Amino acid sequence: MKYISILALMLSAIALVVTLNRNFESPVIVQAPTKETNRPLQDELLKLQIKLAALEKALTQKAKEAEPLPQIQEQVEELTVFQTDLAEYALNIDPLGVIQVTEREIETAYITLMDESRSPWERAKQAALLKRYDQFDQDAIESMSNLFFTAEDPNEKAAALVALKDYVSPDVRIGVLDAFSADVGNGYKNGRLRYHGIEALEPLLPDPEVEAMLTHLAHNDPEPKIAGRAAQSVGLPTPEKGSGLPESDSADSFKGQADRPR
Repeated sequence: MKYISILALMLSAIALVVTLNRNFESPVIVQAPTKETNRPLQDELLKLQIKLAALEKALTQKAKEAEPLPQIQEQVEELTVFQTDLAEYALNIDPLGVIQVTEREIETAYITLMDESRSPWERAKQAALLKRYDQFDQDAIESMSNLFFTAEDPNEKAAALVALKDYVSPDVRIGVLDAFSADVGNGYKNGRLRYHGIEALEPLLPDPEVEAMLTHLAHNDPEPKIAGRAAQSVGLPTPEKGSGLPESDSADSFKGQADRPR
């Protein structure tokens, strides 16, 4: 059974090799890349390299479980050749080494996000890069979920919610609703938690409980920017613009968050 499993995995790899080799038979040699024309291609190539690395890792693990068959060894060699061809093709597309730099940035971002000794905002802001390259995996999600549940400071909970946007689990959903209820009951003390909580819950609509909470905030939140964000989420008219959250607290801003007084 182990041999069958390994063979199935390798056949899938070879199918990928055959498909992509068709594109590499007559590669187009391009000149020095420009940000406008080559960045999308570089991104796609980087994603392919990441997936290939994951495939190689899985293959290595499978090979350790059983003595490889000659047929599998041959397929491994073909995969190695393909990796070399891919590296040469990358040089044509990316002679300045942008892809390698980005790979290192992704690796650093992942390590930072998982490092519990780092500040919550420093960890959370890495999620955007990891999501872009499909590297915001289950371990990263669990790390940010754990930060949300264990943090006592609402600002740290807000940091976790920034990272968890589009990845809110049922447990986190309940936790955010409870945090909203507590903050509202305490007199709307933490605007940052409410703002980023709204953005985290918005993808769950039309969930009735989520809609009810966001509608309540749209009508009652004392900070116009937060009330407006909640209204936008549920399709209500936005209230008059006010100062609300300062610009530095926008959804995409993290600079200086770790140094803010609690």
